[in-house]
Amino acid sequence: MFLTTSSILILVLVPLVGFLAAKWLFQKDTEIEDRRRGAAKLAAVLQTYGLKKTPEFLIDYSVGDYSGMAHKIADLSRLFLDGEEHVVKEFQQVFDRVLEAKLRSEEGRAYIAAKLSETAKPAGTQPSLTTPSPVKPAVA
Repeated sequence: MFLTTSSILILVLVPLVGFLAAKWLFQKDTEIEDRRRGAAKLAAVLQTYGLKKTPEFLIDYSVGDYSGMAHKIADLSRLFLDGEEHVVKEFQQVFDRVLEAKLRSEEGRAYIAAKLSETAKPAGTQPSLTTPSPVKPAVA
């Protein structure tokens, strides 16, 4: 029995297409795993700074628990809609942790001292946080 040209071509193309498809799928899987690893690392860093709610849904994403992630995002949005007390409390914890970290180094203490000296200037010399600064027109 002799093989025709078309059957030889099919015998060559089928494994080649299968190999290329498998390679593409593994590459996509690696990209997803890298994103999940990144989310887990980010969650760990945010936790060290005192955030609690954001790392929870990042951890759910990192393990592939998308329904848990969606529920936690909904809970977080409810916290924002219910009022800012919870949010301000969490950010206060973050501020305290960052301040503690800055106070541990000489560079951090110098940074805080510089910021404190800026606040000691007369009121008219520093920009206000509540008043927007003027926007400069774009040069064409």
